[in-house]
Amino acid sequence: MEETINSNHQPLVSILVAAYNQEAYIAKTLDSLLEQVCPFDYEILVGEDCSTDATRTICCEYAQRYPEKIRLFLNINNKGLIRNYFDLLMNAKGSYLADCGGDDYWISTDKLRHQVELLEAHPEISMVGSNWQWLDQASGDIRPNQLKLDADWYQPHRYGKQALVDYLNQRDFPHLVLSTACFRASAVKKLIETAPDRFTGNDVACEDLPITLGLLQQGPIYLLKEDTMVYRVLARSMSHEHSKFELQKGFTNKVLWQTLALAAVSGITPKELGPYLKRQLPDLAYTGFVTGDSAWLNEQRTRLQQLGIHLTRKQRLMVLLLSSPWKPWVKKHA
Repeated sequence: MEETINSNHQPLVSILVAAYNQEAYIAKTLDSLLEQVCPFDYEILVGEDCSTDATRTICCEYAQRYPEKIRLFLNINNKGLIRNYFDLLMNAKGSYLADCGGDDYWISTDKLRHQVELLEAHPEISMVGSNWQWLDQASGDIRPNQLKLDADWYQPHRYGKQALVDYLNQRDFPHLVLSTACFRASAVKKLIETAPDRFTGNDVACEDLPITLGLLQQGPIYLLKEDTMVYRVLARSMSHEHSKFELQKGFTNKVLWQTLALAAVSGITPKELGPYLKRQLPDLAYTGFVTGDSAWLNEQRTRLQQLGIHLTRKQRLMVLLLSSPWKPWVKKHA
């Protein structure tokens, strides 16, 4: 990772932007971060991951125009999102961290000010997040208030193991999107140094899950009712493939195993994740069944059984039918 702009100031907040092939969106992303109004200094760390379009050129132009704000890291080789993101995080100078996807953007100019005020006034809070909006890039439709909040959400007693169980099972817990959040750099860096494989190992599918669970283990989260970020949904990205079956067998399946691994190291048993598994396993079994991929489905079933997790009778029947050479229902979706 080569840093092209290296300022000497000491910011209070570091904003992380992992950029790759986002020439149509990265300028809006950076503009939204530069528009923050706050009584403290902040920096924007941009990790440009060897894009094949004009993203690198645009990032370089912004770094030259705003050297007091932007630290640009030009990766020599493509690292992928996870390594790119955590390399930026470990290079951050700020006491607090925030991030924004290279195709998303913030819509509140006082986002950082409000969140830092809460973190400094309440040291028990591990992270401050907010409401957000969903943008369908194809249609242009925007759906506000994705957390369905009519007031700020804060339950100071909700942290530790039981809070993790409730969060994963979605028991009275709004779904936090990390690009809306601000959190303590020292806490996350300590987590990474203690157990790096949970953050950058080969089985890590997404960067936000280990951060969210790690911080929620330490202290409660605070969620602002205000929409501060727009999450742009593209036709194709790492977490949005052309085919829902490609997504299930790829990114979604990897997230399942990452979640189970993180739960295990937090002392959470599969039995405690009943509602979570009830949401995940039907899609897993159906994907293997419809695509006719018996090898993939049997592999998933074996891994689940090793954890003491068993498919339902209906799902086991799907596995059995896949062993038949006559599968007229199979369509080539994969």
